[in-house]
Amino acid sequence: MPVNRWWRRDPSERFWLEITNRDDIGTNLLAPQVNDQGVEYWSYALVREVRPGDLVLHWDKNHGPGIVGYSHVLGEPFASTITWQSRGTYGRQRNASGPEAAWQAPLGGYRQLKQPVTQARLREIESRIRSLRDHLAESVDGPVYFPFALSETRPLRAAQGYLTKLPLALVEELTELLELRQTAVSEPHEVEVPGGQSTFRSKPTRSTGFGRQHDARRRRAVERHAMDLVLDHYRSLGYEAEDVGDHSSWDVTVRKDGTETHIEVKGSTTRRDTIDLTEGEVRHAEGVSTQLIVIDQIDLDDNLRCHGGRWRSWADWAPRRAELVATAYRYPLPDSGRAERPQR
Repeated sequence: MPVNRWWRRDPSERFWLEITNRDDIGTNLLAPQVNDQGVEYWSYALVREVRPGDLVLHWDKNHGPGIVGYSHVLGEPFASTITWQSRGTYGRQRNASGPEAAWQAPLGGYRQLKQPVTQARLREIESRIRSLRDHLAESVDGPVYFPFALSETRPLRAAQGYLTKLPLALVEELTELLELRQTAVSEPHEVEVPGGQSTFRSKPTRSTGFGRQHDARRRRAVERHAMDLVLDHYRSLGYEAEDVGDHSSWDVTVRKDGTETHIEVKGSTTRRDTIDLTEGEVRHAEGVSTQLIVIDQIDLDDNLRCHGGRWRSWADWAPRRAELVATAYRYPLPDSGRAERPQR
């Protein structure tokens, strides 16, 4: 039976949930190509549907149970082998098999959530989750591979399966997954919403030239405010502080008593659990001792005046390549492009 690829219509639908009791969470996705009856099973087949850059959350049956962390998909799925012991009543009666055909996808950058999403927490909002599931089911023609089993007789629990499709709407419902949402967005336009909170959209809410210009002016104002806070702070401590961002891969150089420190500065009006980095910034931090300073939750008024902000810093900062998630690509154009306009 073919997989119902409903998520392919929306590039922001990049989330999956692995339901497992394995000890090496975050290493890979790995499941047999067929079930114990020799038939293709949707939850195993989903492994071959993930794509590089997708984010896989991990439901740990042994600790919680609940969602304990997430990884990102590093490469395309491929055919592999597995020595598999099925679960459930039938599986416990059946001896572990020898190596058999499997689907595998490489994962990297595993991170534990600062606050796990426990089964108890999900049961507190079960009615809301049920509503999200019903809305998705109404909008999708075919199975949705929902990650949680919902019934009238039993409380919420993880679905019977290995890999499930975690819909974006459910990710957005859980405040514990803010870091994940920020990691997944390709162009983080920070949009204020009622109550002083913020949401992240993959595209600007307005498509006019003025809207894009206004967003750029906001970003420049916030970045300038963060830079000025850092420069003023170090100058007040007797350092020579220089803004070098226009011609260097880092933002600020500070010097004192013959010692030089390079600083990478990031600013935001929202709470940030992730930041955007360029390849140049990463390479510099890999080769030269660098300090990272993030100033988020900056107040920005309608006149683009900034105030305050939460200051956090990391000394001797060097980002691990395995934790970097691709959010954009540079594509060399092939020579086969036509050099003239198509004729009517």
